[in-house]
Amino acid sequence: MNSDAIIEISGLKKAYDGTVVLDIPSYTFTAGGIYALVGPNGSGKTTLLLILSLLLSKSSGSLRFDGIDLTEHNLYELRKNITLVHQEPTMFQATVEKNVAMGLLYRGASKDVIADEVDRALKTVGLSRLKDRNARTLSGGETKRVAIARALAIHPRVVLLDEPTANVDIHNVAKIEQIIRDVNDQYDTTVIFSTHNLRQAYHIANHVLTLLEGRPHDFELKNFFSGTPSTRNGEPVFDTGRITVSLSDSADSARHITINPKEIIVSNSEIQSSARNRFTGEIVAITKDGHTVSLIVDVGERFNIHITMKSLEEMGLTIGKTVHIAFKAQSVIAY
Repeated sequence: MNSDAIIEISGLKKAYDGTVVLDIPSYTFTAGGIYALVGPNGSGKTTLLLILSLLLSKSSGSLRFDGIDLTEHNLYELRKNITLVHQEPTMFQATVEKNVAMGLLYRGASKDVIADEVDRALKTVGLSRLKDRNARTLSGGETKRVAIARALAIHPRVVLLDEPTANVDIHNVAKIEQIIRDVNDQYDTTVIFSTHNLRQAYHIANHVLTLLEGRPHDFELKNFFSGTPSTRNGEPVFDTGRITVSLSDSADSARHITINPKEIIVSNSEIQSSARNRFTGEIVAITKDGHTVSLIVDVGERFNIHITMKSLEEMGLTIGKTVHIAFKAQSVIAY
Protein backbone atom coordinates (compact mmCIF):
# COMPACT_ATOMS: atom_id res chain seq x y z
CA MET A 1 0.00 0.00 0.00
CA ASN A 2 1.27 3.46 -0.91
CA SER A 3 0.96 5.76 2.10
CA ASP A 4 0.76 8.81 -0.20
CA ALA A 5 -2.02 7.34 -2.32
CA ILE A 6 -5.48 8.87 -2.30
CA ILE A 7 -6.98 6.38 -4.80
CA GLU A 8 -5.52 2.99 -5.74
CA ILE A 9 -6.83 0.87 -8.61
CA SER A 10 -6.18 -2.85 -8.98
CA GLY A 11 -7.56 -5.10 -11.72
CA LEU A 12 -10.30 -2.61 -12.53
CA LYS A 13 -12.69 -3.61 -15.32
CA LYS A 14 -16.00 -2.31 -16.57
CA ALA A 15 -18.06 -4.22 -19.12
CA TYR A 16 -21.40 -3.64 -20.82
CA ASP A 17 -23.22 -6.68 -22.22
CA GLY A 18 -20.00 -8.67 -22.09
CA THR A 19 -17.91 -6.01 -23.87
CA VAL A 20 -15.04 -4.66 -21.77
CA VAL A 21 -14.83 -0.86 -22.11
CA LEU A 22 -12.33 -0.23 -19.31
CA ASP A 23 -9.43 -2.44 -18.24
CA ILE A 24 -6.82 -0.94 -15.90
CA PRO A 25 -4.51 -3.48 -14.21
CA SER A 26 -3.20 -0.97 -11.66
CA TYR A 27 -2.85 2.75 -11.15
CA THR A 28 -2.29 5.04 -8.18
CA PHE A 29 -3.46 8.63 -7.78
CA THR A 30 -1.26 10.37 -5.23
CA ALA A 31 -2.78 12.83 -2.77
CA GLY A 32 -2.29 16.45 -3.83
CA GLY A 33 -1.54 15.68 -7.49
CA ILE A 34 -3.07 16.99 -10.70
CA TYR A 35 -3.90 14.20 -13.16
CA ALA A 36 -5.05 14.47 -16.77
CA LEU A 37 -6.86 11.67 -18.59
CA VAL A 38 -6.30 11.83 -22.34
CA GLY A 39 -7.43 9.75 -25.29
CA PRO A 40 -9.96 9.82 -28.13
CA ASN A 41 -13.73 9.58 -27.77
CA GLY A 42 -14.69 6.13 -26.52
CA SER A 43 -11.33 5.53 -24.84
CA GLY A 44 -12.89 5.20 -21.37
CA LYS A 45 -12.13 8.60 -19.83
CA THR A 46 -15.68 9.40 -18.69
CA THR A 47 -16.29 5.82 -17.57
CA LEU A 48 -13.21 5.98 -15.37
CA LEU A 49 -14.29 9.33 -13.90
CA LEU A 50 -17.73 7.93 -13.08
CA ILE A 51 -16.19 4.92 -11.35
CA LEU A 52 -13.73 7.09 -9.42
CA SER A 53 -16.62 9.33 -8.33
CA LEU A 54 -18.36 6.19 -7.01
CA LEU A 55 -21.39 6.94 -9.17
CA LEU A 56 -20.83 3.93 -11.44
CA SER A 57 -20.10 0.44 -10.20
CA LYS A 58 -17.13 -1.50 -11.53
CA SER A 59 -17.54 -4.98 -13.04
CA SER A 60 -14.49 -6.36 -11.24
CA GLY A 61 -11.31 -5.33 -9.47
CA SER A 62 -10.76 -3.18 -6.42
CA LEU A 63 -10.65 0.47 -5.41
CA ARG A 64 -8.99 1.84 -2.29
CA PHE A 65 -9.61 5.35 -1.05
CA ASP A 66 -7.05 6.74 1.39
CA GLY A 67 -6.03 3.19 2.27
CA ILE A 68 -9.60 1.95 2.78
CA ASP A 69 -11.08 -0.77 0.54
CA LEU A 70 -14.32 0.33 -1.10
CA THR A 71 -17.27 -1.83 -0.08
CA GLU A 72 -21.05 -1.51 -0.29
CA HIS A 73 -21.02 -0.64 3.41
CA ASN A 74 -18.70 2.38 3.22
CA LEU A 75 -19.68 3.61 -0.25
CA TYR A 76 -21.80 6.50 1.03
CA GLU A 77 -19.19 7.76 3.50
CA LEU A 78 -16.35 7.59 0.98
CA ARG A 79 -18.46 9.32 -1.67
CA LYS A 80 -18.59 12.42 0.56
CA ASN A 81 -14.88 12.95 -0.13
CA ILE A 82 -15.18 12.98 -3.94
CA THR A 83 -17.01 15.35 -6.27
CA LEU A 84 -17.53 15.09 -10.03
CA VAL A 85 -18.19 18.12 -12.23
CA HIS A 86 -19.91 16.89 -15.37
CA GLN A 87 -19.05 18.11 -18.86
CA GLU A 88 -22.43 19.85 -19.07
CA PRO A 89 -23.30 20.74 -15.45
CA THR A 90 -26.88 21.47 -14.48
CA MET A 91 -27.78 24.69 -12.71
CA PHE A 92 -30.86 24.93 -10.51
CA GLN A 93 -33.39 27.72 -11.12
CA ALA A 94 -31.85 29.92 -8.44
CA THR A 95 -29.06 32.43 -7.88
CA VAL A 96 -25.41 31.56 -8.33
CA GLU A 97 -25.00 31.86 -4.56
CA LYS A 98 -27.75 29.32 -3.85
CA ASN A 99 -26.40 26.91 -6.47
CA VAL A 100 -22.95 26.96 -4.88
CA ALA A 101 -24.50 26.48 -1.43
CA MET A 102 -26.55 23.44 -2.46
CA GLY A 103 -24.13 20.75 -1.30
CA LEU A 104 -23.61 22.44 2.04
CA LEU A 105 -27.37 22.75 2.55
CA TYR A 106 -27.81 19.03 1.92
CA ARG A 107 -25.14 18.35 4.53
CA GLY A 108 -26.82 20.52 7.15
CA ALA A 109 -24.11 23.18 7.42
CA SER A 110 -24.85 26.33 9.45
CA LYS A 111 -25.69 29.64 7.76
CA ASP A 112 -22.33 31.15 8.76
CA VAL A 113 -20.36 28.20 7.35
CA ILE A 114 -22.39 28.29 4.16
CA ALA A 115 -21.81 32.02 3.70
CA ASP A 116 -18.06 31.73 4.29
CA GLU A 117 -17.55 28.70 2.04
CA VAL A 118 -19.67 30.08 -0.79
CA ASP A 119 -17.77 33.36 -0.72
CA ARG A 120 -14.42 31.54 -0.75
CA ALA A 121 -15.42 29.21 -3.58
CA LEU A 122 -16.76 32.02 -5.77
CA LYS A 123 -13.61 34.03 -5.14
CA THR A 124 -11.50 31.05 -6.23
CA VAL A 125 -13.33 30.81 -9.57
CA GLY A 126 -13.44 34.60 -10.00
CA LEU A 127 -17.23 34.98 -10.00
CA SER A 128 -18.01 36.78 -6.73
CA ARG A 129 -19.63 39.60 -8.68
CA LEU A 130 -22.25 37.19 -10.06
CA LYS A 131 -23.47 35.71 -6.77
CA ASP A 132 -26.94 37.28 -7.15
CA ARG A 133 -27.33 36.39 -10.84
CA ASN A 134 -29.78 33.67 -11.92
CA ALA A 135 -27.46 30.73 -12.59
CA ARG A 136 -29.36 29.73 -15.72
CA THR A 137 -28.51 33.03 -17.43
CA LEU A 138 -24.74 32.38 -17.33
CA SER A 139 -22.54 31.64 -20.32
CA GLY A 140 -21.18 28.12 -20.84
CA GLY A 141 -17.81 29.01 -19.36
CA GLU A 142 -19.33 30.78 -16.37
CA THR A 143 -21.61 27.82 -15.75
CA LYS A 144 -18.64 25.47 -15.57
CA ARG A 145 -16.86 27.81 -13.17
CA VAL A 146 -19.92 27.96 -10.90
CA ALA A 147 -20.13 24.15 -11.00
CA ILE A 148 -16.50 23.98 -9.87
CA ALA A 149 -17.27 26.44 -7.06
CA ARG A 150 -20.21 24.25 -6.00
CA ALA A 151 -17.86 21.28 -5.84
CA LEU A 152 -15.24 23.19 -3.85
CA ALA A 153 -17.69 24.48 -1.26
CA ILE A 154 -17.95 21.05 0.39
CA HIS A 155 -14.15 20.66 0.58
CA PRO A 156 -13.77 17.31 -1.20
CA ARG A 157 -10.49 15.42 -1.02
CA VAL A 158 -10.75 14.72 -4.77
CA VAL A 159 -12.31 16.84 -7.53
CA LEU A 160 -13.06 15.13 -10.85
CA LEU A 161 -13.64 17.28 -13.94
CA ASP A 162 -15.03 15.83 -17.16
CA GLU A 163 -13.77 17.92 -20.12
CA PRO A 164 -13.81 21.17 -18.09
CA THR A 165 -12.96 23.39 -21.08
CA ALA A 166 -15.04 21.68 -23.77
CA ASN A 167 -17.28 24.12 -25.69
CA VAL A 168 -15.88 27.07 -23.75
CA ASP A 169 -14.64 30.39 -25.17
CA ILE A 170 -10.92 31.18 -25.09
CA HIS A 171 -11.26 33.61 -22.17
CA ASN A 172 -12.91 31.02 -19.95
CA VAL A 173 -10.51 28.27 -21.05
CA ALA A 174 -7.61 30.28 -19.62
CA LYS A 175 -9.62 31.00 -16.45
CA ILE A 176 -10.52 27.35 -15.91
CA GLU A 177 -6.95 26.20 -16.46
CA GLN A 178 -5.82 28.62 -13.74
CA ILE A 179 -8.70 27.53 -11.50
CA ILE A 180 -7.51 23.91 -11.71
CA ARG A 181 -4.11 25.01 -10.40
CA ASP A 182 -5.71 27.18 -7.69
CA VAL A 183 -8.03 24.38 -6.55
CA ASN A 184 -5.06 22.07 -6.17
CA ASP A 185 -3.00 24.70 -4.34
CA GLN A 186 -5.52 26.57 -2.19
CA TYR A 187 -7.73 23.64 -1.19
CA ASP A 188 -4.98 20.99 -1.11
CA THR A 189 -7.25 18.93 -3.33
CA THR A 190 -6.33 16.14 -5.73
CA VAL A 191 -7.64 17.07 -9.19
CA ILE A 192 -8.34 14.54 -11.94
CA PHE A 193 -9.61 15.92 -15.25
CA SER A 194 -10.23 14.56 -18.73
CA THR A 195 -9.35 16.49 -21.86
CA HIS A 196 -8.80 16.18 -25.60
CA ASN A 197 -6.36 19.09 -25.43
CA LEU A 198 -2.89 17.56 -25.16
CA ARG A 199 -1.21 20.92 -24.69
CA GLN A 200 -3.50 21.55 -21.76
CA ALA A 201 -2.89 18.12 -20.26
CA TYR A 202 0.89 18.37 -20.30
CA HIS A 203 0.89 22.04 -19.33
CA ILE A 204 -1.29 21.71 -16.22
CA ALA A 205 -1.04 18.14 -14.93
CA ASN A 206 1.73 16.54 -12.90
CA HIS A 207 0.74 13.17 -14.37
CA VAL A 208 -0.95 12.17 -17.64
CA LEU A 209 -2.80 8.87 -18.01
CA THR A 210 -3.33 7.92 -21.65
CA LEU A 211 -6.28 5.64 -22.41
CA LEU A 212 -6.80 3.87 -25.73
CA GLU A 213 -9.79 1.52 -26.08
CA GLY A 214 -10.17 1.51 -22.31
CA ARG A 215 -6.61 0.49 -21.55
CA PRO A 216 -3.70 2.56 -20.26
CA HIS A 217 -0.69 3.08 -22.50
CA ASP A 218 2.74 3.76 -21.11
CA PHE A 219 3.85 6.19 -23.80
CA GLU A 220 3.02 9.86 -23.83
CA LEU A 221 0.26 10.64 -26.31
CA LYS A 222 2.11 13.58 -27.84
CA ASN A 223 1.64 12.89 -31.56
CA PHE A 224 -2.14 12.71 -31.69
CA PHE A 225 -3.88 13.70 -34.93
CA SER A 226 -7.48 13.60 -36.12
CA GLY A 227 -8.55 13.01 -39.69
CA THR A 228 -9.96 10.46 -42.14
CA PRO A 229 -8.65 7.19 -43.59
CA SER A 230 -8.37 6.64 -47.33
CA THR A 231 -6.09 4.97 -49.87
CA ARG A 232 -3.21 6.21 -52.01
CA ASN A 233 -1.87 4.07 -54.84
CA GLY A 234 -3.82 1.19 -53.34
CA GLU A 235 -2.17 1.59 -49.92
CA PRO A 236 -3.97 2.60 -46.69
CA VAL A 237 -3.27 6.16 -45.54
CA PHE A 238 -4.62 8.67 -43.05
CA ASP A 239 -5.27 12.27 -44.08
CA THR A 240 -5.08 14.85 -41.29
CA GLY A 241 -5.94 17.72 -43.62
CA ARG A 242 -2.32 18.89 -43.52
CA ILE A 243 -0.29 15.74 -44.16
CA THR A 244 -0.94 12.19 -45.33
CA VAL A 245 0.40 9.36 -43.17
CA SER A 246 0.91 5.81 -44.42
CA LEU A 247 -0.66 3.01 -42.36
CA SER A 248 0.37 -0.63 -42.13
CA ASP A 249 -3.24 -1.86 -42.35
CA SER A 250 -6.50 -0.41 -43.53
CA ALA A 251 -8.47 1.40 -40.84
CA ASP A 252 -11.73 2.41 -42.45
CA SER A 253 -13.39 3.48 -39.20
CA ALA A 254 -10.36 5.26 -37.70
CA ARG A 255 -10.70 8.92 -36.77
CA HIS A 256 -7.41 9.40 -34.92
CA ILE A 257 -3.79 8.31 -35.13
CA THR A 258 -0.86 8.52 -32.73
CA ILE A 259 2.87 7.87 -33.08
CA ASN A 260 5.29 7.18 -30.24
CA PRO A 261 7.86 10.05 -30.06
CA LYS A 262 10.62 7.48 -29.52
CA GLU A 263 9.88 5.75 -32.85
CA ILE A 264 10.51 8.78 -35.05
CA ILE A 265 13.93 9.24 -36.68
CA VAL A 266 15.34 12.73 -37.25
CA SER A 267 18.21 13.59 -39.60
CA ASN A 268 19.99 16.57 -41.15
CA SER A 269 19.87 14.92 -44.57
CA GLU A 270 17.14 13.12 -46.49
CA ILE A 271 16.53 9.75 -44.89
CA GLN A 272 17.12 6.68 -47.03
CA SER A 273 15.19 3.87 -45.39
CA SER A 274 12.23 1.54 -45.82
CA ALA A 275 10.09 3.82 -43.62
CA ARG A 276 7.07 4.84 -45.67
CA ASN A 277 6.49 8.04 -43.72
CA ARG A 278 9.08 10.70 -44.52
CA PHE A 279 8.66 14.44 -44.09
CA THR A 280 10.75 17.61 -44.09
CA GLY A 281 10.15 20.42 -41.65
CA GLU A 282 11.52 22.98 -39.25
CA ILE A 283 12.45 22.61 -35.57
CA VAL A 284 10.19 25.01 -33.64
CA ALA A 285 11.00 24.00 -30.07
CA ILE A 286 13.66 22.13 -28.09
CA THR A 287 13.13 20.97 -24.49
CA LYS A 288 15.89 19.33 -22.46
CA ASP A 289 15.25 16.99 -19.54
CA GLY A 290 18.43 15.38 -18.29
CA HIS A 291 19.86 13.20 -21.06
CA THR A 292 16.60 13.25 -23.05
CA VAL A 293 15.67 15.96 -25.53
CA SER A 294 12.21 16.64 -26.94
CA LEU A 295 12.05 18.26 -30.38
CA ILE A 296 8.94 19.79 -31.93
CA VAL A 297 9.26 19.60 -35.71
CA ASP A 298 6.65 21.32 -37.89
CA VAL A 299 6.07 19.38 -41.13
CA GLY A 300 2.52 20.63 -41.63
CA GLU A 301 1.58 18.88 -38.39
CA ARG A 302 3.78 19.34 -35.36
CA PHE A 303 5.61 16.17 -34.30
CA ASN A 304 7.14 15.59 -30.89
CA ILE A 305 10.36 13.56 -31.23
CA HIS A 306 12.55 12.18 -28.43
CA ILE A 307 16.30 11.98 -28.97
CA THR A 308 19.38 11.90 -26.74
CA MET A 309 21.44 14.90 -25.73
CA LYS A 310 24.37 13.32 -27.57
CA SER A 311 22.38 13.19 -30.82
CA LEU A 312 21.32 16.82 -30.39
CA GLU A 313 24.93 17.93 -30.03
CA GLU A 314 26.32 15.73 -32.80
CA MET A 315 23.70 16.91 -35.33
CA GLY A 316 23.93 20.53 -34.24
CA LEU A 317 20.17 20.85 -34.00
CA THR A 318 18.80 24.30 -33.23
CA ILE A 319 15.43 26.05 -33.38
CA GLY A 320 14.71 27.12 -36.96
CA LYS A 321 16.83 24.41 -38.55
CA THR A 322 15.35 22.31 -41.37
CA VAL A 323 15.43 18.56 -40.69
CA HIS A 324 14.05 15.33 -42.11
CA ILE A 325 11.95 12.90 -40.08
CA ALA A 326 10.81 9.34 -40.75
CA PHE A 327 8.79 6.61 -39.07
CA LYS A 328 7.45 3.23 -40.11
CA ALA A 329 3.84 2.63 -41.00
CA GLN A 330 3.81 0.01 -38.23
CA SER A 331 4.57 2.78 -35.72
CA VAL A 332 1.23 4.46 -36.44
CA ILE A 333 -1.63 3.44 -34.15
CA ALA A 334 -5.02 4.18 -35.73
CA TYR A 335 -8.30 4.13 -33.82
